[in-house]
Amino acid sequence: MGAAELIEVCVTLPVPGRYHYRVPPHLAGKAPVGSRVLVRFGKQKITGVVVRADTPAPEGVTPVDLSEVLDDQPALPAELVELCLWIADYYEAPPGEALRAALPAGSGVKSKQVFGLTAKGVGIAGGAGAALPAKQRVLLARLAEAELPLGAASAATRRVLEALITDGLVELRDHRASARVKLRRERVARLVGEIGAAKAASAKSLKKVRVLDVLAAGAALPVEMIEQQVPGAKVTLRELVKSGLVEITERELPLEGIETGADMLVIAPPVLTGEQTVAVGEITAALSAPPGADGRKPFTPFLLHGVTGSGKTEVYLRVIAEALGQGRSALVLVPEISLTPQLAARFRARFGDQVAILHSGLSEQARLGEWTRLARGEARIAVGARSAVFAPLTGIGVVVVDEEHDGSYKQDEGVRYHARDVAIVRAQRTGAVCVLGSGTPSLESAAHAEKGSYRLLRLTERPMARPMPTVEIIDLRTYMPDGEGMLTAPLRAAIEKTLAAGDQAILFLNRRGFATFVLCRACGHSFRCPNCSVSLTYHQHADRLRCHYCNRVEHVPEQCPKCKAIAIERKGLGTERVAAALVEAFPKARVARLDRDTASGSKVEVVLGRVARREVDILVGTQMVTKGHDFPGVTLVGVLCADTGLDLPDFRSAERTFQLLAQVAGRAGRGDRPGHVLIQTYRPTEPAVLAAAAHDYTQFFTAEYEARRELGYPPHGKLIAVRIDGADPHQVAGAAQQIGRAAQAAAEQLGGTVEVLGPAPAPLERLRGRTRWQILLRSSDRHALRKVARSLPLGDPNRDPRATLDVDPVSAL
Repeated sequence: MGAAELIEVCVTLPVPGRYHYRVPPHLAGKAPVGSRVLVRFGKQKITGVVVRADTPAPEGVTPVDLSEVLDDQPALPAELVELCLWIADYYEAPPGEALRAALPAGSGVKSKQVFGLTAKGVGIAGGAGAALPAKQRVLLARLAEAELPLGAASAATRRVLEALITDGLVELRDHRASARVKLRRERVARLVGEIGAAKAASAKSLKKVRVLDVLAAGAALPVEMIEQQVPGAKVTLRELVKSGLVEITERELPLEGIETGADMLVIAPPVLTGEQTVAVGEITAALSAPPGADGRKPFTPFLLHGVTGSGKTEVYLRVIAEALGQGRSALVLVPEISLTPQLAARFRARFGDQVAILHSGLSEQARLGEWTRLARGEARIAVGARSAVFAPLTGIGVVVVDEEHDGSYKQDEGVRYHARDVAIVRAQRTGAVCVLGSGTPSLESAAHAEKGSYRLLRLTERPMARPMPTVEIIDLRTYMPDGEGMLTAPLRAAIEKTLAAGDQAILFLNRRGFATFVLCRACGHSFRCPNCSVSLTYHQHADRLRCHYCNRVEHVPEQCPKCKAIAIERKGLGTERVAAALVEAFPKARVARLDRDTASGSKVEVVLGRVARREVDILVGTQMVTKGHDFPGVTLVGVLCADTGLDLPDFRSAERTFQLLAQVAGRAGRGDRPGHVLIQTYRPTEPAVLAAAAHDYTQFFTAEYEARRELGYPPHGKLIAVRIDGADPHQVAGAAQQIGRAAQAAAEQLGGTVEVLGPAPAPLERLRGRTRWQILLRSSDRHALRKVARSLPLGDPNRDPRATLDVDPVSAL
């Protein structure tokens, strides 16, 4: 008899390492890599994923048996399993958590131990247990109604249960809970035998004959349809089943692509510009390139640097069409959920139901359906936000990351992966072509292109020879804005001119709400969130103060809680107040808002649809209006205050400001009429503002690249942030100091190649009731940096205070 098969499993819990299990004979060969399995882990059974098959057990370890295999076919391709293990290693995360991110939400299975009656116990509980002690009779009666979880049994109850187990009346067994979400199924009925014989046996019942006539029309018909055709068929079907003439089973409902929520007419592909033709040619050449002597294709990502409105999406569509023609699949990432329906609509118009959509805004049921269509090969193009990087595609030919510079590609909790970087690694491992697209590339990507690590492709002009919008900087020190709408005289005049021409305008302000903060005019008391280090924002529509981090809501008091004066004032500016001021200033204009407060559910598609149909004259919004929208009717863009992000304590603040200004400016003039942009600022000589106004990425990149070189920030150095948080401020500070000392000691042992910044309170020191500190590790040597990080005494991540590593952080806040 051969040795038992052993497998390595990662459980979907925040615990480190992999665990060995023995495959029992009846499951031999049924648990290949990528399969979801049910395994004993501590006192429970939980879902795990097989990551290695036929693996030897470590010395001194006696593996327990695998409990169950949950899939007929592996849930994840072996390539995706390896990618998740790479993510866990690179981002210093538990491997099971990385694998859980790749599985559909709600599809996990757990099992718990319960006390239940044996067959003998059922008989005794039915009335034959009069001779038993009273406590045993009461407990048997209780178990006859429902099983008792092991954890719910008190010590006294367990003593009674042990006696019942000894007598063979009760047993401790596993109870498996169903997955929270499953593919939709329906009950179907079919004839068991020949129709004539079945009707002859049922001749005395007209209703049975009618049901049998319906069933004769098909091999298996939905029970619901039969009940619609024959009223009262439910009881009749039950009788026919009991007679052995009909069988009722379940089957999976056909999977259909979800609605995108955005309309897009199917039109012939446009004629490419010269620059688009060159870009498509180079990328498709790489797609068709033969593998080298080692069997692998040479890999160099493409950076498609195209000005806003230059037609990057059409390049993606042509390259993906080529990949599909080769029998391969495609992965397309977008930074915002709000952009997914629009981009998906364009892809659906070109590729039909081959497109599946993946993002967290979908219901778990819808996500599972789309995930399954991709896994089965029914859809070959995955379009989605950050988590779509885990789409279960096989045979990937092209990976596209649109707006690759966007910070929302970085996961900020749990497994802190960067979807852009993971997409690059996935493309390299699968032999796919990777295209990173942006009008304002991240400094890291642009630096790679400068060094030749990425192949740079440029789109410098808009199709149809449309010019870039003209940009005018309005100095707020000279032109005083009004107090309500932040409108200077030049911007007000530009809006009037735009409305008179029948065109549309977008006004950008990176603040939500009606007032940024509320204070007492008498004593200066301001209303701040007690859980977070931020002011509460006033929202007029709800007449409430709200924290935009922990969602705390408060009433606005009539008098100051500190000095009791009736002197409450609303200060600052937000999109809600601007929108209200615009309605008052331009009463005939149709004004709409687009920010996080209005973007819940399908509202964002409604707002964007109204703008596209020209049912909105002025759109006011936060950075949601800067990303990827294409509205030909918009000829004016106004930036109400360009300075809001410049002074944030973050080394990327200038880069983010430039990107936001350049992106929002690019919304103007995408139709037949030229565009105009007005940027209002108190700092008109700021390099980021000047470069955005000039549409000059090179100017900004050169200045910022050199500024970062002096400080060793990316792209010149690597960073790992140690983030410490907890409910008790003193414990958090103590843990941060302890980890900081360990980091300094480890860095000194490496000869100072790693710089330790901190520990210090985070700029946003309190968030959702938790105090936050951080330590920044900086070095040009990634291996030394990782060595220091892995030496730190971070403790149990499931206990307070909690310390975690953030590899390649995108924010210092």
